[in-house]
Amino acid sequence: MKKLIAPALVILFISCSKLDRIEPSKVETIIDADSITFAEIGDFGYAGMNELYVANLVKSWNPDFIISAGDNNYDNGKLMTIKNNITQFYGDYIYNFDAPEKYRCNGKAFEDKINRFFPTPGNHDANNPDDLTPYYNFFTLPGNESYYSFKWGPVTFFSINSAMENLEKEKLWLEVESKKALTTFKIVFFHHPPYSSGDHGNNEDLQWEFQNMDVDVVIAGHEHIYNRIEKKDQAGPVYIVNGLGGRAISPCNSHPLNSSLFSSMCYSGEYGAIRGKANNKELTLEFLNIKSPDAVDVVRIRK
Repeated sequence: MKKLIAPALVILFISCSKLDRIEPSKVETIIDADSITFAEIGDFGYAGMNELYVANLVKSWNPDFIISAGDNNYDNGKLMTIKNNITQFYGDYIYNFDAPEKYRCNGKAFEDKINRFFPTPGNHDANNPDDLTPYYNFFTLPGNESYYSFKWGPVTFFSINSAMENLEKEKLWLEVESKKALTTFKIVFFHHPPYSSGDHGNNEDLQWEFQNMDVDVVIAGHEHIYNRIEKKDQAGPVYIVNGLGGRAISPCNSHPLNSSLFSSMCYSGEYGAIRGKANNKELTLEFLNIKSPDAVDVVRIRK
């Protein structure tokens, strides 16, 4: 007669503790300069050769700083993947002095004590049980860190958290702050595009009256394409979607915009980034891919 042996009882200990958020440091970034060069990347934080190629392209421009349109840390926005997805590529631009010591970048920006990397949160940055806490704890950003502004030379930049439930609060904040800004140019950037001909299409909740806020350019990500959009019945702003920072490439015109209302240029041929240059008279934004020295698209705004 066989003796039956009961299977061993396995006890799994699962931590239910949440990651505590580090309170914002309330830093402000106000840099005086007659002219600036900056880069914009989007949907980039997916460690691999594509992100490396884009990072090398950006660094070849020697930009004063970099802005991102979100999805900085694929796929789930966890603290444990941040160094692999962000630091090894852009750590020299990040001054995160109040981050946990093991996550401080300790590169050139840290040595200079000047932050040169300004992100906005994307949906993948919040795709974990701690929501955006890993993002907040890693980056050291102006204001409340969720949405904020900074001034560098002739441009004021406004970062909006487009995943927030209370978008009206941010909209009211932007209406006030954009009027206060005295710089020649104003750029707003966030993750979910108000208008897009890509896979996801338009986000009506973010179709704010930017033209009444004196905004020159609205930059978004989320779509893995480059898309320049202008309303035919308005003088501004120019809407730009750029999500070709390294994660993936999607087809253009999955949701074609009405050609009687919009002028739209869409590109999905290769990964790339935007190089921005500004002085007190002109703002130029060029999208360049990782394989050609020639710009795919150029936007020029003169004052």
